[in-house]
Amino acid sequence: MTTEELILPYKLEQHLTEICNSSATYKNLLSVWNINKKMCQDVLNTVVMNYPHYTNHDVSHCEAIITNIEMLLGEKVIRALSPTDTWLLLQAAYLHDIGMVIECKKIEQNWESREFQEYLHEMEDSNDDSMAKNAKFINSIGDKLGKKENVSSWPVHVRNAVTLLIAEYYRRQHAETSGSYVKDMGSMFHLDFSFNNLIQERLIQLLGDIICLHTQSGRKILDLDYRTNGFNADYAHPRFIAQMLRMGDLLDADNNRFNLANEFVFGEIPDSSKNHWEKHKSARHILITPDIIEYRADCESEQVYRETRNFLSWLKEEVEFWALNWKSIMPVNINGSAPKLGKCELLLNGVPDIQGLSDLQFSISPEKAFEIIEGANIYDDKFAFLREVVQNALDACKVQLWRDLCEGRYKSWVENTVKDIKELQPFEIRQEVFNNYAIGIHMHDYDDTHIKVIVKDNGVGLSAEQLKKICNVGVSYSGDKKRKEEIESMPLWLRPTAGFGIGLQSIFLVTKEFEIYSKAAGEDGIYAKVTSRRKNGYVQVAKSDKLKYQGTEIHIIVPRNYLGIRILENTSEYIETEYDPFTNKEDIVYYAIWDRLRTIMEKTYFPVTVFFDDDIVDTIKAECFEELNYCAENERYMFRILPDYGMELWDKQTCTKAYITLRDTHNEMGNHCFFKGMNVEKTAALLYFERNGIFLSIDFYGLDAKETLSIDRKGIKKEAMDGVWEIINSAIDFYLAEIEEPLLMEKENRNDRENDQIYVYWCMLPLKKKIKLLEKYGKTFQKVERTIDILVRGTDNQFSVQPYDFKKVMAALNQIWIVHNLDVYIEYEYDGERMDIDSIEQLLNKNNVSFSMVLVDKKFLDVLGCSLFKEIMVIPEGRCLYLGIPAIDEKELPMVSDKRTKQYLMKNLLRKRRSRTAYMFSGISTRQYTIGIRGYEAICTTQVPFGLGGIGYSDGRYIISPITIKQWDNNKHLEEDKFVEAVCSCKELSNLLDYVYEHQLEAGKYSKQKIKESYESFIREMYRIMKEDEVNNEHEKNDHSLP
Repeated sequence: MTTEELILPYKLEQHLTEICNSSATYKNLLSVWNINKKMCQDVLNTVVMNYPHYTNHDVSHCEAIITNIEMLLGEKVIRALSPTDTWLLLQAAYLHDIGMVIECKKIEQNWESREFQEYLHEMEDSNDDSMAKNAKFINSIGDKLGKKENVSSWPVHVRNAVTLLIAEYYRRQHAETSGSYVKDMGSMFHLDFSFNNLIQERLIQLLGDIICLHTQSGRKILDLDYRTNGFNADYAHPRFIAQMLRMGDLLDADNNRFNLANEFVFGEIPDSSKNHWEKHKSARHILITPDIIEYRADCESEQVYRETRNFLSWLKEEVEFWALNWKSIMPVNINGSAPKLGKCELLLNGVPDIQGLSDLQFSISPEKAFEIIEGANIYDDKFAFLREVVQNALDACKVQLWRDLCEGRYKSWVENTVKDIKELQPFEIRQEVFNNYAIGIHMHDYDDTHIKVIVKDNGVGLSAEQLKKICNVGVSYSGDKKRKEEIESMPLWLRPTAGFGIGLQSIFLVTKEFEIYSKAAGEDGIYAKVTSRRKNGYVQVAKSDKLKYQGTEIHIIVPRNYLGIRILENTSEYIETEYDPFTNKEDIVYYAIWDRLRTIMEKTYFPVTVFFDDDIVDTIKAECFEELNYCAENERYMFRILPDYGMELWDKQTCTKAYITLRDTHNEMGNHCFFKGMNVEKTAALLYFERNGIFLSIDFYGLDAKETLSIDRKGIKKEAMDGVWEIINSAIDFYLAEIEEPLLMEKENRNDRENDQIYVYWCMLPLKKKIKLLEKYGKTFQKVERTIDILVRGTDNQFSVQPYDFKKVMAALNQIWIVHNLDVYIEYEYDGERMDIDSIEQLLNKNNVSFSMVLVDKKFLDVLGCSLFKEIMVIPEGRCLYLGIPAIDEKELPMVSDKRTKQYLMKNLLRKRRSRTAYMFSGISTRQYTIGIRGYEAICTTQVPFGLGGIGYSDGRYIISPITIKQWDNNKHLEEDKFVEAVCSCKELSNLLDYVYEHQLEAGKYSKQKIKESYESFIREMYRIMKEDEVNNEHEKNDHSLP
């Protein structure tokens, strides 16, 4: 790995060294740390003598704690720490377990004490069978010897038993012992924590207090002072130090904390230690950052599973305490919040945890949860509950449909070709089946200020137990293990959407309570009244015979509040034609809800019928999965071609339905995106999935809601967008390939729209494909006309704009130069933008270029798809003009057209920023890159490391400068050979050679030696060009100084 790629973490010890070296005032802190660190290492090496069966508690454990603290804080926070806080963190990490070093004389004294003897008898009833066995052995050793039993190896048994019992006894009090050792100034171990009183005794006592707390209740941290004077003019933060020590110690959970040789030397270790060892061995994933903590373990036994589960519970409590008391713990100059506990998975022999701890998260009161849901604007309109409640109804019907299919209820209504019901596709089921699971939305007057909305379904229904689960914040439909297994057995396209477990909470945005009537198969009906936590949060449940058949009704009282109502199609028409507030006509809220339903739903699996009182006003029809005619060669897509070159397709791999057609203009607007029939409304997601020239309506039936949707279900998560875009792109590419022949084959009497679509289709293709289609379907393209702006040299040897047909431009493409940086010639005015062609003309005319045609049509350049060049030229005047002839052969590197261009490219590798403000975001860096050019193929790379600046062309082939600006400044006085030697002998160039070797254009084509030789040649050329430039500048300077 190169130095450009490797960013070493900033260390606490490094920070202490830097700040102490920068200020003589704090040098004693660093001296004391360096001395005590070495002496602590020697002392801690003795821990294993009394704890051979424990995980490592030597210096490796101390360093691991420090590393964990560093990962929790991050470089920015570490740099903000005071000298004393930094010193205390390091000392606490090294001293927190020093109490596990046990003096032999102390063992002898304690053994005879009453407290220890009581402990020995207590241990006979230990849950650890090994410890109980050893306690019984020691307690009965006198009897055994008195009876002269055959225990010839009793000394060995005694050694082991005593070691284990002593270790357990002192382990329980090691934190307090560590603290007392420190407070005693380390005299027992001849450690001078104060370095002959250079460190204030109060700080040593504080260190002892902090260390004592690392095994106690977290709340005791708050008994410490929040802030106290530090070593000199700085401050220390005792609560912060204590919290960091606890977190760093707890997070030392990796699987390198044990020494297997100990068991071999010592003998059998107790079960509790085995489980602890195995807990560390079971770690599969640990992530510690300032923002998130993640952990995954795969345990081999139930005992280890329980040990690991306890660890996760402890971790959860510790993080929660830190988060809730952030302001009371952290120094005032440290902003932000505690890291959240992310995905924490607990497996038992590869099987996910069934105890509910797989995804630990903060426990938070329902009142707080609702405040967060409401306060964070998760739902941004008053009718958001409609989406959630209707979605729940649809999910219930999906599960019921699956059960009915599995029971064979629709056997004769399903395609006979389906062998495995799990592989069933929606178009293999007759539409009548889906229509059996209709959803009803009923609106009725309730009182003068409210209406009642009832959502009815004939899905699976709810039992009392299931009702408890769905009324919990954050518990989704799939949270039930039995239901989860059922869902996983379903085809992707049919699986329920629910994934967040907060849907019903959205109802409380419009009302303080709602009612549920439900009946599950084979169970009594239930009635539930669910009250918001802002009121009392109770769920009253009783038996009910209201529903005779299976299904659920949700009854919601909605206020007649017109504020925030969106005036959409139906509402607008009603207001314009019928509504009068002084009549008894339906309330506007009815129409607003109707419009909202139409907005959130296009089509779903099941019809949704809207009722005003008992009258049907609308039915949102079920998605019609007509039989698709064709199957793609790769069998991924089922599809059919529609009129006007449209296509309907079904992606069997991702269970995605799409309608795709060509627009008649090459623009991007108005696409539709759905998730299992529900509209993805947020514009950011829609804009991300636009593709010029294509109209797309796409519905994702097979993706997971939690992984894909934002929490309000209206947008696509940022981290899911790439996956979604791959599905869309793949479908569009398939569509374009399929319609090529029917669209472009020769035929008479094409209308203008068809010709427009042909041009749009052509614009979407790569450059090579564009050229091939013009040759293959020449007669078809004869009727397609588009005028392109070209700068053409006239008989007067001057350039001027001339209109050319695009086909003529393509025919002469290998002779036409294009302006690569055309964007810099766009001038923005109050009424739009204008291309400054005049400036380009002036540059071309002034420089008397050898070519005669230059493409300056911005729109055509955008669709041409040209990113590679076979020849390049730079006119380094004014705004600069980057010119190039498009390359059809993608392997061919561009040729530099003239000496001035090469000089420009190389000089710009050593270009300096002119001022701190002028080029703040100019891309200038100490080492730069330029476009890969012919003659230097061996040093061309496919990518550049982050942080390097580059100019001009960027076609995916680069040359990284072997010389930095600083190297040039320091060595430019040298002769050429000396200069080349100075650059080639530095470590940076060696690292650069490694990088180029790993990222060369064709893997393995050039050896490192060949790359080095090519770079030496490049360095020499750069040197000569820069020296020549210096001479020229000096001449110009002298010329200007002449009178």
